[in-house]
Amino acid sequence: MPMLTVDATAADVRSALWSVRLTFLLTGALFATWVARTPTIKDELGLDEAGLAIAFAGLNIGAVFGLQLGKFVTLRFGSRATLRAAMPLFALTLSGLLLAGNLVGLTASVFVFAVVNSVVDVAMNAHGVAVEQASGRPLLSGIHACHSLGMIGGSLVGAAVERGHVALPAHFAGVSVLATAAAVVGTRRLLPSATDRTVRSPKVARGIAGHWPARLVVLGMLAFCVALAEGAANDWTAVYLRDETHASTTIAALGFALFAGSMFAGRLVGDRLVTRFGPVRPFLVGTLAAGLGLGAGLLIGDTIAALIGLAAFGFGISFTLPLAFAASGTVSTVAPARAIANVSFVGYLGFFTGPVLIGFVAQSYGLTVGLAVPVLFVVLAAAGAGALRPR
Repeated sequence: MPMLTVDATAADVRSALWSVRLTFLLTGALFATWVARTPTIKDELGLDEAGLAIAFAGLNIGAVFGLQLGKFVTLRFGSRATLRAAMPLFALTLSGLLLAGNLVGLTASVFVFAVVNSVVDVAMNAHGVAVEQASGRPLLSGIHACHSLGMIGGSLVGAAVERGHVALPAHFAGVSVLATAAAVVGTRRLLPSATDRTVRSPKVARGIAGHWPARLVVLGMLAFCVALAEGAANDWTAVYLRDETHASTTIAALGFALFAGSMFAGRLVGDRLVTRFGPVRPFLVGTLAAGLGLGAGLLIGDTIAALIGLAAFGFGISFTLPLAFAASGTVSTVAPARAIANVSFVGYLGFFTGPVLIGFVAQSYGLTVGLAVPVLFVVLAAAGAGALRPR
């Protein structure tokens, strides 16, 4: 089966590993900064659930466009070159959210934010798989753990500034400047762009069917399901805790930190689970545990039950998306960079589709029913776990 071409020393791989970890950390922190202050933004602009869903629709449209752009740029120039340009730009777009003075402004600014976010997402996952294959051992779950660590940090800072009544401009601008500087310095040691830049070859299948063999289609569907569930929790956790369980805004922000913390813990152990049991059983058990945990929390309906359910949900789905990405890099007949970009595109399409879908369901039936949607999707994903089995 095809593998990514990596011509690097062990020291180069170690340096690239730390660089890609930093990239995941920064993206998590930037996105959590937006998520943790979503209730405040909602209140300051006077939005209801439908209004917030419209803003999430702008996020979704920007994400879809960015995924296509990220796929093209990563395949054309390689993930290193893409990250060197897009990661600092993503950090700067956080400050663009400060331009939102109404629903239209918020929708436009999150559109730009999502475009660049998606470009970074495709490139950093492609680079993470390249580093994993260069090292010869499971690493991608641990790499994704750095994204969760960034989410924890960003959400904790969000909770602190919320409690201290820090203005949104000071918060967002400060995080944006620090993340931009870190991105410029931190992406210098990534593997060469030639590692995963697509080179035309008669041995590589072409056409839609050639780029999407059956196993890759299933892996894309699995990535879509678990990413939809994660995206839904990311964007609606704080709002659910405050509006449905009547938690304070501080507890709502801390609840998101708990979800991100459980994601981080699960991803820390994910690589060890794969080494011991293979990818299928951890994926199956994780998705089922996530569905049962969040489902039970929604049925009980109080703040404590919701927090416990979110923790179980985060831990269960934590390593499922990295497993789908890693498996896509081993699909035969498709160049690994293209396979990873394809599955990343479908997966992150789910990531940004979930919040919009839940917003409109919540508008008609309530947010508790809306959050039952990710429960359904992770249970559906469990049925396709066999596609991750090594061939």
